Amino acid sequence: MNAHPTTPPTNQRARRKDAMRNRAALIAAGAELFDATGPVPTLDDIARRAGVGVGTAYRHFPNKYVLAQAVLAETMETMLAAAERAARSDDAITGFFDFFAAVLEPQSSKRALATLLRWVPDSEPDARAVQSRVERCIDTLLQRGREQQTIRSDLTATDVGVLMSAMTHVIETFGGTHPRLWRRLLPVVVDGIRSDSPTPLTGAPLSTSDFLRQLSGQ
Repeated sequence: MNAHPTTPPTNQRARRKDAMRNRAALIAAGAELFDATGPVPTLDDIARRAGVGVGTAYRHFPNKYVLAQAVLAETMETMLAAAERAARSDDAITGFFDFFAAVLEPQSSKRALATLLRWVPDSEPDARAVQSRVERCIDTLLQRGREQQTIRSDLTATDVGVLMSAMTHVIETFGGTHPRLWRRLLPVVVDGIRSDSPTPLTGAPLSTSDFLRQLSGQ
């Protein structure tokens, strides 16, 4: 007979579920506090907001920067999934409208993403990986729009990224008092990418590396 019985599987599963709930609560609390005050909250503050013990918080995340990376990754993955859905749209114009809305909507109510991109250490590799996947979504829409002759032919994926950054700036500047202003301006942006008698673009588009470098403030 085994003198040291193993922990029943049901107890192991219960502990794993508790750990997953605690981790999710910490990420949600971190996103909430980062939205409100930027990088000011400590991991202790986040633990209190999440309703978990400080020791539990440190078992999941050694410091607030690692937790911030988790917040950033979860937020970007959620946005990317929405962008990929938009890229499957049969109509390119509708796809672009949905793409912009899917990326901007979370930022209008949860503005931690732009903040985290600027100050989370080592976030750039993850940002580059997500950016690469986002660009594939954009390229899919651009190609479909050219085939449908509805999207201007001189537009590039990085041009779209710059337009997205401009709209993000609108949210950062005016979102506190006018949270839906970006919605008013979105049709202007989408109309600007249509192929109907566009004014030719001048100058070379940003390269992907230059775009990411400017976006991260380096």
